[in-house]
Amino acid sequence: MQRYRVLQTYVPPLIADWILEQSNLRETSVSVVIRDHLVAAWNRDNDHADRPGGTDPARQLVFLTTALDALLASHSDDTLRKRTHAAYHRRLAQLGFIPSREKETSNEE
Repeated sequence: MQRYRVLQTYVPPLIADWILEQSNLRETSVSVVIRDHLVAAWNRDNDHADRPGGTDPARQLVFLTTALDALLASHSDDTLRKRTHAAYHRRLAQLGFIPSREKETSNEE
């Protein structure tokens, strides 16, 4: 299992305020916001890197999601896949990647 390493840095107040605002909007920790931005930057820098298919994070993600969906679809509990998708959408909304259902319905008024 992969272990995360702690890094520390100093940033200008403007960036610190922006990170804190992102943390509040996403309702998550500052650490998660910073990690997400660093991972996104790393992915951008490494998009065209020449690496074996098994170590490419994008390919691994496609394989994992395909395999997981197949396992959920064939599980004996036929509601498990639907409940997993609902939990996934709630998590996306919580992280700010999609609008929450409450925000969607309140905008329709």
